[in-house]
Amino acid sequence: MTRGIWGQSPQTRVICRPRAPHPLISGPGAPCGRPRPRPLPEDLGETPLSRSRARSDWPRLAFYGFYFSALGALLPYWPLYLRLRGFGPRALGDLMALFALSRIIAPYVGGALSDRLGHRLTAVRGGALLALTCFMTIPYAHGFLAMAAAMMAFSFFWYATLPPVEASTLASHGDRYGRVRLWGSIGFIIAVLGLGPTLDHLGAAAVVPIIVVLLCGLWFATLGLSPLAPPAATSVRQPMRRGLLPFLAACFLMQVSYGPYYTFYSLYLAHYGYSKAAIGALWALGVICEVLVFWQAGRFFARFRESRLLAFTLALAVVRWIMIALFPRSWPLLAVAQTFHAFTFGLYHAVAVRLVSRYAGPGAKARAQAIYGSAAGAGAAVGAAMSGYLWVALGREGMFLAAAGVAASGFALLMRYRIAPEEAAI
Repeated sequence: MTRGIWGQSPQTRVICRPRAPHPLISGPGAPCGRPRPRPLPEDLGETPLSRSRARSDWPRLAFYGFYFSALGALLPYWPLYLRLRGFGPRALGDLMALFALSRIIAPYVGGALSDRLGHRLTAVRGGALLALTCFMTIPYAHGFLAMAAAMMAFSFFWYATLPPVEASTLASHGDRYGRVRLWGSIGFIIAVLGLGPTLDHLGAAAVVPIIVVLLCGLWFATLGLSPLAPPAATSVRQPMRRGLLPFLAACFLMQVSYGPYYTFYSLYLAHYGYSKAAIGALWALGVICEVLVFWQAGRFFARFRESRLLAFTLALAVVRWIMIALFPRSWPLLAVAQTFHAFTFGLYHAVAVRLVSRYAGPGAKARAQAIYGSAAGAGAAVGAAMSGYLWVALGREGMFLAAAGVAASGFALLMRYRIAPEEAAI
C-alpha cells in the first residue's frame, strides 16, 4: 500500500477542495466548505452581563469618586476648619472622635437592614440625601454640643451608605474589587490636591461649601446605581467563622494608631511651617501610592497569604509613625513615610474586606462588612479621642510614637493568633 507524503495511509487523508460559495456559509475561509461559526459575544469577552455591568459601573465609580472626594476634603482640612472655629486640641480631638463614633453603629445598622429587608438601593439613596441635609447645618452650629450633634448626624447617614455598596461590589466584581475601589482613591487625590491651593487662597472656611457640592454629587450618583444584589436566600442563620475576634481586634488597633494621623497630621505639618498646598501634596502622595496598590492587589493575593499581608501592613505602620515623629522637618523622609500609605491603608483595606467576606456566610455579606466597619469606627473614635490628650500630655512627636506602639500591639496580636479562614467565600 502506498503511503502519503507524511506517511499516513491515503484512506485516512482528508483533502479539502474549494467549493462554490453557498448562501448558508457565513464567511470565506471555512474549512472543507463548512461554515465558520460566528464568534459569540462570550468569545470576545463581551457577554451581555459584562456589557450591562460596564454600563452600570459608571454610577458605581462615580459613587466611590464622590464619597472619597468628600473624605479627601474632610480628613486633611476639617481639623483646620475646626481650629478656625476656635476649638482647641482637646475639643478638636473629641469632636473628631464623635465624628468617627457613628462609624460604630451606622455601618452595622445599614448593612443589617440591607441584608434583612433587601432595600439596599433605597437605603443608600436616602442615606446620601440625609447626609447632605445634616451637613448643611454645620455652619449654623455654634458651640461644642451643637457642632458635635451636627457632625454625628451627618457622619451617621454618610457612613451608612457605604457597606451595601461595598458588599455589592465584592459580590459582582470579586477580584476586581480593587480596580473599582481605586476610583475612590482617585477622587481623594483630586480633592486633596485641589483644595490645598484653594484654601491657601480662600481660607479654611471654604471647605464647607466644597464638601456640600461633593455630597450633592454623591447623591446624584446614587440615583444612577442599578439595583444592588439582594442577599442570598438562606433559612439558617450562619455564624461567623473562627478567628473573627482576633482579626477585628487587629483592625481596631490599626485604626487607633491612625487617630493622630487623621486628626492632627495637617496641624502637625502646619506647626513646622508647611503650607496648605504642601500639606495637600503629602496627603495626595500617599493616596497615589495607594491607587497603585489597589490596581495590583490581585498579584499580592496570588503570591502571599492574606494573614501575612495583614501582619506586614501593621509592621510597616509602626515604621511609618516613627518616621513622622522623628523627622518632621525633613520633606524627603516625610514623603517616604507617605509612600507607606500604599500598604498601611491600601493593601490593608483590600486584605481586610477580603477576609471579612470569608468570615461571612452567603446571606450575611453586608452585615459582615458592617461589623468590620463598626470595629474600624470604634478604633478611629478611640484614636481620635486619645490623640487630643496625647498631644497635650506627650507633645506632637510623642503622640505619633504612641501610635507606633499601638500598631506594634496589633502586629503582636496577629503573630499570636491565626486569623485567616481556610475556605474562600468570595
